[in-house]
Amino acid sequence: MPLRESLAAVLRLVRISRGLSKDDFQGLVDPKHVYNLETAKSGVTLDTLEAIASVLQVDALTLLTVAASLERGQSHSDLLLYLKNDGQQLAELGVLTKWYGEFEDGSLVTTKPGRRTPPETVEAILACRDYGLSRKETADKLGVHLSTVGRIWRRTQA
Repeated sequence: MPLRESLAAVLRLVRISRGLSKDDFQGLVDPKHVYNLETAKSGVTLDTLEAIASVLQVDALTLLTVAASLERGQSHSDLLLYLKNDGQQLAELGVLTKWYGEFEDGSLVTTKPGRRTPPETVEAILACRDYGLSRKETADKLGVHLSTVGRIWRRTQA
């Protein structure tokens, strides 16, 4: 069963267990949207899940982990152990220590879209330009796209 369906059932069961109606979410989440989530007709965003969780008085992550454990057919504690190991792998990759560098004054730092051209490729392109090669010759020689060569030449021209 998809996680969406498992989460739908968990949301419905928690809401009913708390004695809440779909109208109790009014102001935070439209009751029709709650219905669509509980019948797995809609996917949920993190913001919406957090709003629903606040009304249900449970952490959004608890809703997700319970739904995931049921969907996978494993105990909640086994899933948490698996997630702990996953978290350790992310820590080994440096994600936990580098996370703070992704924010400035409390806001996420934006990045430029697209793939970055490696500095050594930029240097090679500029060296070809200085040597007198054309853009086409440079692109062919280095095996990079002609538009990449043109963009780097335009960006570095005085």
